Amino acid sequence: MSMFNLINMLAEAKVEFVLVGGLAVALHGYQRVTMDVDVVLAMDADNLHKFLSVAKASDLRPTMPVDLDALANPKLIEQWYQEKGMLAFSLRGSEAMATVMDILVRPVVSFDDLRRDAAMVKVGLITIPVASIEHLIEMKTGTGRSKDLIDIEELRKIRVRK
Repeated sequence: MSMFNLINMLAEAKVEFVLVGGLAVALHGYQRVTMDVDVVLAMDADNLHKFLSVAKASDLRPTMPVDLDALANPKLIEQWYQEKGMLAFSLRGSEAMATVMDILVRPVVSFDDLRRDAAMVKVGLITIPVASIEHLIEMKTGTGRSKDLIDIEELRKIRVRK
């Protein structure tokens, strides 16, 4: 399943999410390659139920040996963060070159702030919430990854042009 088919399914199911990460950077105008879809979800029970339904219908499975429904267990997510430093719950499809989806469970910027300031971007026939340039810069600052430093530089250039 393609990244955009997956995002479309989330939108159709009315899952509350904000797109972050490399794909969000690309949708703001810096053409870069990414191999995954990074999202921040509203972590309330109803939204997680909708998300898990889409994930199951899409045959997405956790990349670690746990049940998919573990995402809806806040105590377990907190335990994994405390014990293993887990920041994202990763899912992937069963096909060989499957899309990977990372659900950021400890985002630097809260879902409410991301959603409030999100840019609404038309992708095909749907409009999706994409993290603002400011929030993307904030989320990528301090990771120490070279690709994030490049993203920050390019996002700053885009911000100046807007």
